Amino acid sequence: MNGNVTSRTNANGTHGNVTSPTDGNGTPGSPGAGTRATDRDVASRTIRDGAHRTDRDPEIVIVGAGLVGAVAACYLAPRFGPVTVLEKRADPRPGPGPQRRSLVVMLSARGWRALEDLGVADSVRRMCVPLHGRCAHLPDGRTRVTPYSRDGQPIWAVERRRLHRILLDAAEATPGVSLRFGQRVRSVDLDRPAVQVEDRHGSHRLTCRRILGCDGAHSAARAALEARGARVEVRRLDLAYQEIDVPAGRLEPDITHVWPTGKAMFAAHPLPSGKLSGSLFMRLDGPAPSYAAARDGRDLHEMFAAHFPELTGLIPDIAEQLDGKAVSTLTAVRCDRWVWRDTFALLGDSCHAMAPFMGHGMNCGFEDARILVDRLDACADWSSGLAAYETSRTEDADAIAELSYRHYFAMADPPREESAADVLRGRLAALFPDRFVPLYERCAFTEEGYASVLRDDRRLDRLVADLLARHGTGLVSASDDRVRACTDAHAPNTATLEDSGCS
Repeated sequence: MNGNVTSRTNANGTHGNVTSPTDGNGTPGSPGAGTRATDRDVASRTIRDGAHRTDRDPEIVIVGAGLVGAVAACYLAPRFGPVTVLEKRADPRPGPGPQRRSLVVMLSARGWRALEDLGVADSVRRMCVPLHGRCAHLPDGRTRVTPYSRDGQPIWAVERRRLHRILLDAAEATPGVSLRFGQRVRSVDLDRPAVQVEDRHGSHRLTCRRILGCDGAHSAARAALEARGARVEVRRLDLAYQEIDVPAGRLEPDITHVWPTGKAMFAAHPLPSGKLSGSLFMRLDGPAPSYAAARDGRDLHEMFAAHFPELTGLIPDIAEQLDGKAVSTLTAVRCDRWVWRDTFALLGDSCHAMAPFMGHGMNCGFEDARILVDRLDACADWSSGLAAYETSRTEDADAIAELSYRHYFAMADPPREESAADVLRGRLAALFPDRFVPLYERCAFTEEGYASVLRDDRRLDRLVADLLARHGTGLVSASDDRVRACTDAHAPNTATLEDSGCS
């Protein structure tokens, strides 16, 4: 736990009361709920044995001031009254501090929608690098470039830390939002509702009307739902990674670079400085190449050089980085319940942490916050609004989590000879560009539900298999007119096409 408690004020810089907007039913929020507490105030109101303190209660408590927590605060405070955001770590903005998460995150349409809503899209775009595709550096020395979209649209790489600072500043500038750092939430009471908080002064209980858990894959808030019977799966994936710095000047700066070997993968994303943020992915356990083999005495640099000889020339200090950089694991979370009555909801990694290979974890979390307020705006009360939010999001989250993990193998395996099914998929995309849209394109450049995209992809699998079963592999080389005629007789109105893998 961090030793400092920091209470950040909103844009007017005051510690007085913030006028409380009404909630979704037109009911004013708690009087004075926007009051900011100084360290001394917190200390004087804390009872060391953990009993209830007399702090003025916020309307909403958000557990976690990460990317999703900050976005949720910006969405909620103007609509529903004062929001207090509790974060166990120190404020990351005053100095560089340690980097705990991946250096780079990807922004696509869903993420941009939230940033536009919050009025920070232009500021974020100025620090982004547009990426138009992925270049696979193959073991035989060839390269293969796959565009992210058929019309040249890019996804956008942004440094996580810089994006986080913009979002925290935006939250702090939103009237009614209070950011409190060095505040570790130990437990959540769904009935009161309230949170038990520990800081450098001791332990205190903070009551409120609503609680949102935005505190990541190892969520403390989620435990309250588990205690009420929610089924939660927290699974460590059999993949681990190290962040590796790649020097500028040797690789194209507007494309993602990937070195697939089948058993390991290296990916590098350009930064605004010209350098690239790289990641080495290998199995956590099992035979070489794996981190288990390195623990058992195999030289990590030798394993790296054997599988990525090109990179040993591009990264002069690779041996030192492999020796010094931390090995991080990947965690997946699936939760069958996200809400409790009218008082509690989970967002982001706390309910759907996923593998990073589609680049949608953050985008999906931002979309959680947007859809939550959309459903609350559309419903008569919080109970029905939270229920509608859960219904609309759980299937989509399961779908993008499945796609994200599956996508690793599309990226990590060197391209193989195309099967008849692969060729026929490509022909369908060319002949019916509006009906058979690449899966990655629909995920990255639209706001269509992930579950719908996955269902269409499975229908396309069945369509291709059916066409080949009915007409034989000769259909692959048949005339365009014949392929169109055969497809029109069997195809649904829409389907997706999963391309050879973009990230």
